[in-house]
Amino acid sequence: MQSPSELSRHKRFGRIIKERRDELGLTQMQIGDLGGPSAPTIRKIEDGDAAISTHTLNKLDAPLRWLPGSAARTYAGGDPTAREGAAHTASTDESIVSGPDSIRFEISDLTGLLAASGRLNDAVERVRTTEPQLLLAISELNDVVSRLSARYATAMLERNGGPGRPLHPLVAMAFSHLLDVPAESSDPAELLERRYRRWLAGRVEDVDASTEARFRARWLAANPGAAAIRNGKQ
Repeated sequence: MQSPSELSRHKRFGRIIKERRDELGLTQMQIGDLGGPSAPTIRKIEDGDAAISTHTLNKLDAPLRWLPGSAARTYAGGDPTAREGAAHTASTDESIVSGPDSIRFEISDLTGLLAASGRLNDAVERVRTTEPQLLLAISELNDVVSRLSARYATAMLERNGGPGRPLHPLVAMAFSHLLDVPAESSDPAELLERRYRRWLAGRVEDVDASTEARFRARWLAANPGAAAIRNGKQ
């Protein structure tokens, strides 16, 4: 059950989302078509009925033409920054340059984050807290950590697996927690990513010809050497 403060925050956020969508002349369905959450999710958000994950917040920025991080900041009580507003600011102050949409990070940073997240989860389990906001924050943190570690797993599987490459037992064991999970998800992008990892590991599923071609093209792009060998080059 939501507390009065949470309910108020969700209602405010839903109102801002609807106002921005109306301003851009977009339907709830079009938000999903542009890479945002599905229409049913948008409906719940605008009604103030949804507890929103970080992943969903991040998916709102692009279709609403906000700068990255705007939806999360707004959900926390702040205000969004529209891309057109940022462009105007840049024209009046040339010293301001927007940051990149993605960055590379060291594996040691990922392992450090995994360790810190594990300690935090252990601490919460020990004190048996029931504070809703704390539990929600930890759940969102776990989602982010899981996605980062899954991306690392995909990169490792691309290097060590794929067509005609038996997966080394050590690699299979290291990522068994991802490969043993059935490729099922309510998020189409996440579902495709899970199926791709299992395809890389040689765990054949019912993959249609179109999906097989996409997987193979992605694997070859990640392994230029394999493409060269296929073309008869050394």
